[in-house]
Amino acid sequence: MYVADLTQHGPIKSVGYLAQGHDYSRGEVPEQVFDRLITLVKAHIKLHILHYMGYHSCDLEPCGSNQPQPELLYHGQVIPRTCRSDLVVPDKGVIYMAPSLIMHYIRRHHYLPPVCFLEAVINCPEPGSQEYLALVEKVWPSPVPFW
Repeated sequence: MYVADLTQHGPIKSVGYLAQGHDYSRGEVPEQVFDRLITLVKAHIKLHILHYMGYHSCDLEPCGSNQPQPELLYHGQVIPRTCRSDLVVPDKGVIYMAPSLIMHYIRRHHYLPPVCFLEAVINCPEPGSQEYLALVEKVWPSPVPFW
């Protein structure tokens, strides 16, 4: 499901919903940001935060070619080409939503998310913490219960 980065009206913004046939920013994500992103994705999956947004599978070339692809590893962990969960990153009156697949897009396809998202990832409190919940509730007072 393709959604252009940051194009939604209102305080909830999508990031990293890439699809074949659509351009995206390319570049390098600093290791510190990628490490934090992995920590946030793992926490979201463990806490079952937004585990209902649908199934995402990479269809970018060469992944979408149905040809076997090498596994991507980061510090001994496999970075999958599919996911069933989404990431919620609150920041200063905005909530960024991204598929967990964003890690694959960054490593395999050199996707460079918007700087505002990368900064929010670095500054995001631990998912499920009181600080995290308070930031989410400021923007999204009645979310579908996902915690």
